[in-house]
Amino acid sequence: MLRTKINQPANRILAILLLVLSFHLLLVGFDNREFFLTFPHLSRISWIIGSLYWPLLFLFVAHITQTQYDKWWKNGWLFLPFMVLLIMMLPYYLQSAEEKLTLLNNFEEASKDDFGAINQTVSILHLVFQVFLLGYYLRFEKKLYEEYSEVESLRIQWLKQFLTITLAATLLAVFSFFVRSWNVPVLSQLYSFHFIGIVLLFYWLSYKALTQPVLFGIVKEASSFKQPALPVEEITDKYKKSSLEGEQLSFIFERIKATLESQKLYLDNNLTLTQLAESVQIPKHQISQAINSCYSGNFFDLINDYRVDTFKRLAAQPDKKHLSLLGIAQEAGFNSKASFYSVFKKKTGMTPAEFLDKQSKAA
Repeated sequence: MLRTKINQPANRILAILLLVLSFHLLLVGFDNREFFLTFPHLSRISWIIGSLYWPLLFLFVAHITQTQYDKWWKNGWLFLPFMVLLIMMLPYYLQSAEEKLTLLNNFEEASKDDFGAINQTVSILHLVFQVFLLGYYLRFEKKLYEEYSEVESLRIQWLKQFLTITLAATLLAVFSFFVRSWNVPVLSQLYSFHFIGIVLLFYWLSYKALTQPVLFGIVKEASSFKQPALPVEEITDKYKKSSLEGEQLSFIFERIKATLESQKLYLDNNLTLTQLAESVQIPKHQISQAINSCYSGNFFDLINDYRVDTFKRLAAQPDKKHLSLLGIAQEAGFNSKASFYSVFKKKTGMTPAEFLDKQSKAA
């Protein structure tokens, strides 16, 4: 996950998040008197470590959806809650092992502190933030499906599932925490399992990595994830309210191609339908209708045709021989190795290496 080039910032953030979660799970798994008497400096770290989930999750979602700044210093405010908690807990963390052991020996009193005001506040904020994060995603969902290609759309769909499962796991954890805090009969026993949702989340991520590796940038099976073309009747239904006719659509389509070729917009690996519409100076829905009516595919199929042709042309140039296949693909407009291999195989029926080998033998 860390080595893959595709979605690299998002994958790195997810990897860091999973490492933090794993460490938190370790502390929860050994949450007993003997463990913390042996390792007193690990006590109460779990009080603040959970506040790292919020910024990491937000940055992960922001990178997947491309809806926030990439500069780290513009997102530094997200870590403010963690810094506040760290400052509040710093007097305890700076105590010697002997001082901490004095407090921890009174295990009953120390356990009450575990369910005190700080952890209650953090638990509520966990829930509030998870709801906010899912709402943040839903705000952009429609635009995201319209703007991005098939591989990116798969990740966006996966992201919604990820946020939903994370919210459910948070609900379980917060509920079990408060029933334990209030000593609710029977229900307070749930606290022993309050991290079960997070454990299930780990299993779910592992399952997704095995069954849909392209989500994490593993190219091996990228070609198996293809969106089926819309049937003609569905395209007709989609635009039945449009007043555009055949000649108008043909004119718009020719204008689209002329703009793409004159401005070489397809070389922009972040090109979206909105940007194309702005360049052509025609409403986005008319651009989409013209492409779907006059071309055997959608917006991204058209753009990827240009990119594949550009890759073939660039790969044949002697001055590009020093570049890797991915380097040439990026110059042709592809934004990742996975999407490049997937699209190229779909368009040509062979991998880029197989194609170049065939061209070399023919020459």
